[in-house]
Amino acid sequence: MTVDALKKKNPDCRTLTLNGHVGFVSLPDQIVDKSIGEGFVFNILCVGETGLGKSTLIETLFNQKFDFLPSSHDSPDVKLKSKTYDLKEGNVKLKLTVTETCGFGDQINKENSADSVVEFLDKQYESYLQEELKIKRAMHTYHDTRVHVCLYFIAPTGHSLKSVDLVSMKKLQDKVNIIPIIAKADTITKAELANFKTKVMSEIKANNIRLYEFPTDDEIVSELNGNTNYSEVIQSISTGELSIPRLDFICEPYFRTFLS
Repeated sequence: MTVDALKKKNPDCRTLTLNGHVGFVSLPDQIVDKSIGEGFVFNILCVGETGLGKSTLIETLFNQKFDFLPSSHDSPDVKLKSKTYDLKEGNVKLKLTVTETCGFGDQINKENSADSVVEFLDKQYESYLQEELKIKRAMHTYHDTRVHVCLYFIAPTGHSLKSVDLVSMKKLQDKVNIIPIIAKADTITKAELANFKTKVMSEIKANNIRLYEFPTDDEIVSELNGNTNYSEVIQSISTGELSIPRLDFICEPYFRTFLS
């Protein structure tokens, strides 16, 4: 927060000029060095029907071929598979955990498709809580598996959201940050895609489904985000394997998202 912002928030706040060097000017650098040394943790949950390109998206996003196993449509119930990878770019380390749904929406009764996902999310919160309640805690070494973001993949029907999508997002909205994605967008025309986006967003609002809202209270983040309300932008991902030439990353305090 800048000095001007502080004054607006607290008019009685005084600005003093120091008579000499104190040393706290290096505090931001110390925090950065500490964060780089410890590394970062990012947990992604991919929810969607089989064959919508969940694995391909993650591989494209991180420009890395992961050892994801293919899923089939024969699963009698919804299962979740998680894999953790240690990535390094320059001197910055990232512990990435990717969790994908298997058999989502493949059952005859699709009403309970999201129940396994909700149960999984609750387990991660419970695990973290139990670690915090320990007399001797080791939070600095504990692998926090709480999910930062849920990428919800929507089939490109061109018409409207499926009932399983509406029910599932409704169940997940209080558990995790949801970013909806229209999968395999290159299978429909640009005009159909634009109309489909409008219909999807309209249905989401009509059903009072809360999506992740990008922060606007931070001046730096607001400047990076510009004037666009990204909560109303539904990303579109093509079917290509590691073929997206460029991804523009938008810096966020807690995680990064992408614009195709």
